[in-house]
Amino acid sequence: MLQFQTGNLVYLECDSGSTMKYDVVIVGAGPSGSTVAKCLAEKGVKALLIDKKKFPRDKPCGGGLSTRVLKRFPYVIDLIDSMSYGSITYSSSLKYKLKIQRDKPLIATILRKNFDNGLVKIAVAKGVDFLDEKTVTDIKILKDKAIILLEDGEKIESQVVIGADGIRSVIAEKLNLFKKTDDICVSLVQEQPMSGEQLDKYFSDKRMVHIFIKMRGVAGYGWIFPKKKNVNIGIGEFESAVDKSKPKTNLKEIYEKHIDTLKEHDILPRDFKIENLKGSALPVFPLEKTFADRALLCGDAAGFINSITGEGIYYAMVSGEIAANVTAEALEACDTSERFLSRYQKLWKNEFGKDLKLFGRFNKQWGKDTEKFVRLLTKDKKLAKLTIGATGGQISISRYKLILTLRYIYVSFKDIFSRDK
Repeated sequence: MLQFQTGNLVYLECDSGSTMKYDVVIVGAGPSGSTVAKCLAEKGVKALLIDKKKFPRDKPCGGGLSTRVLKRFPYVIDLIDSMSYGSITYSSSLKYKLKIQRDKPLIATILRKNFDNGLVKIAVAKGVDFLDEKTVTDIKILKDKAIILLEDGEKIESQVVIGADGIRSVIAEKLNLFKKTDDICVSLVQEQPMSGEQLDKYFSDKRMVHIFIKMRGVAGYGWIFPKKKNVNIGIGEFESAVDKSKPKTNLKEIYEKHIDTLKEHDILPRDFKIENLKGSALPVFPLEKTFADRALLCGDAAGFINSITGEGIYYAMVSGEIAANVTAEALEACDTSERFLSRYQKLWKNEFGKDLKLFGRFNKQWGKDTEKFVRLLTKDKKLAKLTIGATGGQISISRYKLILTLRYIYVSFKDIFSRDK
């Protein structure tokens, strides 16, 4: 095995015909994979992190990060691009808008290229080996080890394999844990530089986030995330909430019309151009099973996502932390069986499973008229605060479900009686 350094990252190259051996191999160097790797290295576990892309690499993403990520993983603070201290949420007609401004950050924003690369650097600094531009094509689970096969014919042996390789996870597919489904979120996103003067003019020094609920009939929402020197704009449609009886939408055409509308309402500069538009797909619901003999799945590969907003980095990193803890325990107990590793699923379900389940139930609401809901939010600060907190990750939706439901009922009846008068 050869080793060389570029900047702050240490890379590996396999000698021709050699077989690398590790305690754990993590496939996918996104937030979940890097978190697994870092946590394992801190426990003294010999770990290898692999990714098919050359790092640093970019990834289509809004780049909005819930502040609870910073509380749980404070070491990422240096990877944050900027903070947003408020948001403006618009109804589909743009008739109603809810403006919230705070002294404390509402969300953090990141540039995925810098964030993901920074997490890899942190893992490597802890002692993790990193191998990029290596595509995993297969995995073999044997009685005494797992064998990871690479596209170039190389083999890697390990005791445990962690699949953190995204929605189209090779690890999940090869272990028969992947489930084909149309329940995904399809999005279009562009991120490009914008002058500080323009960012201040259109989004203020608070870097106000703009959210467009069900814009142009899309079963989802649009967003604008202003950052330090960039602006990120996108739209996402949740296929599970789409009315299949209606003609299929052309998301690119809708996006272009949406940008024109934003210009007309002076939300974006008149000379704003649609450039570097990229598409992506996100999982919506967790897989039924996220473990197997000698293997675990984390992040998008396991389907961990907020199916109302599409935010997944928090769940990616928390699931990575849990996976690392369970894996280390399995190695110490010399038991990497499915039975032992099944505790991983119990732990993530206890941590955030109830929230994901509730988000999944509300996901269908994207297919319904949301105009009334946004109007009610503008009428009641408490309902607005609870809704923003639950969807944005500041509070647990499973813990506040009853309070949120009762508040909505109260505000609805109050609205009816006030209109009757």
